[in-house]
Amino acid sequence: MKKSNLVMHTAIMTAVSLIMRSISVSFNAYLTNKIGISGIGLFQLVMSVYSLAVTFSCAGIRLATTRISVETSTLKKNDINKSLVLCLTYAGICGASVGFMLYGFSNLISTHLINEPQTSLPLKILSLSLPFVAMSSSLGGYFTAIECIPHYSGIQMLEQAFKISVVIFLINNSQSSSPFYSCISIVTGMTASEIFSFVLSMILKRIKSNGKSDKNSINITKMLRIALPDAAGTCIRSLLLTAEHLLIPKGFRKSGVNSDDALAAYGRIHGMAMPVILYPSAVLSSLSSLLIPNLAKLNETGDKNGINHAVSRNLKRTFVFSIIFSLFFFIFSIPLSEIFYKSCEAAKYIKILSPLVPIMFTDMVTDGMLKGLDQQIYSMRYNIIDSALCVCLVYFLLPEYSVSGYIFILYISEVINFALSINRLRKICNIDIRLFQARKARNSTFFRLRKC
Repeated sequence: MKKSNLVMHTAIMTAVSLIMRSISVSFNAYLTNKIGISGIGLFQLVMSVYSLAVTFSCAGIRLATTRISVETSTLKKNDINKSLVLCLTYAGICGASVGFMLYGFSNLISTHLINEPQTSLPLKILSLSLPFVAMSSSLGGYFTAIECIPHYSGIQMLEQAFKISVVIFLINNSQSSSPFYSCISIVTGMTASEIFSFVLSMILKRIKSNGKSDKNSINITKMLRIALPDAAGTCIRSLLLTAEHLLIPKGFRKSGVNSDDALAAYGRIHGMAMPVILYPSAVLSSLSSLLIPNLAKLNETGDKNGINHAVSRNLKRTFVFSIIFSLFFFIFSIPLSEIFYKSCEAAKYIKILSPLVPIMFTDMVTDGMLKGLDQQIYSMRYNIIDSALCVCLVYFLLPEYSVSGYIFILYISEVINFALSINRLRKICNIDIRLFQARKARNSTFFRLRKC
């Protein structure tokens, strides 16, 4: 991918991400006013299970499709259309399998896990969307690899508009305004929008695909070697994160904090401070996903100098970007809290967490670069280590040190994850990190790389 295309596509994906986040916040506010706190609460219970099901359905699929599409289009040893069919088949099987299990166990999950029998039918409706969610994820990886970002971003926007339209129509025409029927309207709109998005993506795929070829598709072993490590890491980390977030309020209560104060402290950190801290990361999420095909192409062609230059350039930009926002959050924590929440409740934690921004943001980009350089096994390993460490520390430290202990856990886990990731990147590219260099040095950068 050319430098100009990378910048343009990053800008497009960032703009779309920010627009969709803003629309989502506004739509959630509309739903809260329309269906009430009880309806939103029921919907959030359903989403806690559905989000985990989506993770299991899609894990590893997007990365595998991106990498395989890059390899087939770069080396031209295999047919990209046939390889994509293989990826879509794998995605469909994964999504259908998880969807079948969610549908079959929805009653059990609703009764014994969520303790809310009304969530059974919404989960069954959402289970129908999982094959389409998984296949759309695969197509998203394909469009990223072939640099079809503007068109795919348009589909994402249309999906959001379609979902909102269907949900509003169903809620306004529902025979009942109860939380249960409101939740049914929302999940029906979500399922319909996923099918709609998949159909549009398939139409775009047919438009963009090349003619027929006599070449075979890529070997399924190659696809599984890319997909399975990322899938295992993502699924295990999701389970560990779920365990961690369930243990945090319990740990606060064991420290002597009453139940309401424990939930309030947890809410201020994760529900208020972290969304503000992570808001600028939309730029880096877009960059990270685009770096995967960019570096994969350089890796397939054996362009060591190109890899070194790309890694150096993007680490430097990420570092500068994150330092600016770290200082911004530290200095303007009170105004930001007042703007977002009409109070100063989150200001303390925004300021405390602001020094973590350079580590968190740089680690995000580093993780994407590792996946692009065929290091997904190491990325998986580091993410599992990070999540497992968090669970252990939350279990042992929170009952003793309460909120201060949790802040320490956030710092130590992020530092360890970043240290492991950047160390692996240094082994691949021989990175020599220098914050300052002599003025006479040509093409001076914050991150200078020795020749591989």
